[in-house]
Amino acid sequence: METIRGIAMTTEYTKEQSKATRSSRNLKNLYLDPNNYRFVDNENHKFVTEDNILDPQVQKRSRTFIEGKGKENIRDLIASFKANGFLDVDRIQARELGDNKYLVLEGNRRVTALKALQEDFDNGYDIGNLDPAIFRSVPFEIHSREDNEKHLIVMGLKHISGNKKWSTYNQSKLLYDFLKPYENKNREEYVNKENELVNSLGITKHRLRSMLRVFNLIQSYKLSEYSEQFSPSMVGIFEETMKKPIIKNWLGWNDSGYFAENKLNLERFFSWISTTEEYSDLEEDEESEEHENSNGDEYNQIEPIITKSLEIRDLALFIDNENAIKVMEDERSLARGLVSSGSVDKQNYQNALSSLTDSLNSLINYRTLVSVDDTAILDAAKEKLLQITPKKSSLNIEGGNYTTVFEFGNVSHFKNINIIKYKKIKKFQIDNLNRINIFAGFNNTGKTSLLEAVYLLTQRNDIGSHFKMIGRKNKCFLLSPVFLNSIFQDIISVEGQFNNIDVSIFMEKFDEVNIDKKDDYIASYKLISKVDTSSVESTVHTFIHERMQRIADPVSHLCASSFKSPYFQDIEDTIIDYNKSVELKVPSNNGEYQTAINMVIEFMRSVENTIIDIRYVEEMDIGRFLVDSQLSSDRNFDLTSYGEGIQRIFNIALSFASCRNGVLLIDEFETAIHFSLLKEFTKLTQKLAEIFNVQLFITSHSNECIRAFIENGYRNDCITGFRMLSDGDKVTTKRVDGDRFQYLIENIDLDIRG
Repeated sequence: METIRGIAMTTEYTKEQSKATRSSRNLKNLYLDPNNYRFVDNENHKFVTEDNILDPQVQKRSRTFIEGKGKENIRDLIASFKANGFLDVDRIQARELGDNKYLVLEGNRRVTALKALQEDFDNGYDIGNLDPAIFRSVPFEIHSREDNEKHLIVMGLKHISGNKKWSTYNQSKLLYDFLKPYENKNREEYVNKENELVNSLGITKHRLRSMLRVFNLIQSYKLSEYSEQFSPSMVGIFEETMKKPIIKNWLGWNDSGYFAENKLNLERFFSWISTTEEYSDLEEDEESEEHENSNGDEYNQIEPIITKSLEIRDLALFIDNENAIKVMEDERSLARGLVSSGSVDKQNYQNALSSLTDSLNSLINYRTLVSVDDTAILDAAKEKLLQITPKKSSLNIEGGNYTTVFEFGNVSHFKNINIIKYKKIKKFQIDNLNRINIFAGFNNTGKTSLLEAVYLLTQRNDIGSHFKMIGRKNKCFLLSPVFLNSIFQDIISVEGQFNNIDVSIFMEKFDEVNIDKKDDYIASYKLISKVDTSSVESTVHTFIHERMQRIADPVSHLCASSFKSPYFQDIEDTIIDYNKSVELKVPSNNGEYQTAINMVIEFMRSVENTIIDIRYVEEMDIGRFLVDSQLSSDRNFDLTSYGEGIQRIFNIALSFASCRNGVLLIDEFETAIHFSLLKEFTKLTQKLAEIFNVQLFITSHSNECIRAFIENGYRNDCITGFRMLSDGDKVTTKRVDGDRFQYLIENIDLDIRG
């Protein structure tokens, strides 16, 4: 678009030029313009007044500027004239100086090339196809002195929007000179002149003002104490500076007046791009040795911090970070400032995130090509993604190695439990606990909370188990530290006597005062567990974005334990239970030993007579339980294809082997199990509890379930029933033991649910 507009304006000005006086004169009557925009950026250039234009030294210097070293700047024109002669296409523009002398306004390079060829001709050198008559009669057009703006436009058409472009600084100087007379005019008149200029040259106003910003910043530098250091090679630095809004803002740049309002920052910036001097404070011994040769104070030259335009882009990354700027100034190193700001890491992070997004989008497009062999790579990538999303994953502590205090020997389990504080339960004491402990009552009487408190007591300082329990209860696969902070308000304090030894846990939330990254910090959690006089702790500090900080003694469990609920199921827990059941052997009815899994499957066959076997398999890293069934000889069935009752019976029955000498807690025991199966399953439950020495804590809403335990024909002396009562904020219980329990149910139809 700019090119089209430029062509249109060139045509318009060509018409204007046709009105100018055409003439031809001897080459010696044409004088070069010593203030030509082509070389105003030359460090040796000085503005020449009208009175000195014809000075031979001035003309010689101007010709040297135009020719360049070894005439390299006009070599193309010399070759063209020799090959094609003088083609009067782009007419030379000049204005009259008087006394038959003319100042070249446009075409200084062509006039310089002709003067060089004339000297060659006079010295007898070949000038090719150039007719020497041109030296006596060079055609040009004469413009009046009053047409200065038109002269600038003519030059701008060729050297700003045309194909013979000057450097950025030279272009900016022409634009500045055109608008300079209107700086003190009213704003409307100045803007009108801007519009005239951009329309004439076919450039955008954005480009015009960008070039004026650069020129005025350079002029400010030329007025500073570093003015003598300006060179054309620095223009790129100023140009890049004006492209960075954040640096302009730091300088307090005023776009209306084209100046920096923050003079202090402007001087700092100039010092970064300039050679500076620093007073050299000599050591005492050095001073004594050099005193005789010293003529005064000693100064060391300090090299510029910034020497390339590309370095301005790095500066823009931390220009608002005063600490990083101070490091850069002290070390005289842009790189050190950049590193101290952390901007490199942020930029690398953004680049990595962008690449990840692109890669994921590509993978989605090609997802049909994913093979079995690729799943391991994709799974590994998924795990890494989870590691860098701390808000979702930081509280999901992976289960690691732990010791168990009471694992072997004749363990006698819990005799009593005192829940000092857990959720709504306060000062709740249960004494003389049995092997089978059944808790019944209306909804919201604290039955499930009781089981949770006992389970957490068995986990000692394994704070990961506490977080996992909270996540499960709130249907959070990945527990957010922000969410945890919102729901964890009260302390947890539970005591008891296990295997005739006092045990306890205490957990609280607190604010840690001595912690880094306070802006990101949320809260801290401390868990203390005691067994007799031995104490172990775990502390976790949580953050919004950063990963949690964990400080812990070696993790220890009180005993083997498991919590089973119909509302959440962990396949990993089931796999552990299955493996334990495969390993452990127990005596059968005929005196021989059989594995625990065989006992479970034998019972499963009594529930569903088509079941032959149940085994765990892994396919494509997915764990499943497959049922070998009489219903099919050529394929197996996934356990999940059976009813919820079959699955629940299997999961509960598997748990006993892994809870050997420990505690199994089953919430809503009867859920999903058909009442016709309850007697046999409760009997199996009691039998497995006895075989593996497991203490059971069970909740139930079902009178049929409670009756099944009493009426299944197994031992009732090991069963105790508890009725949970809630009166406002106080939870209490009433107990009924074994044989009396059976008597009350049989004779007065006791329903301990309420």
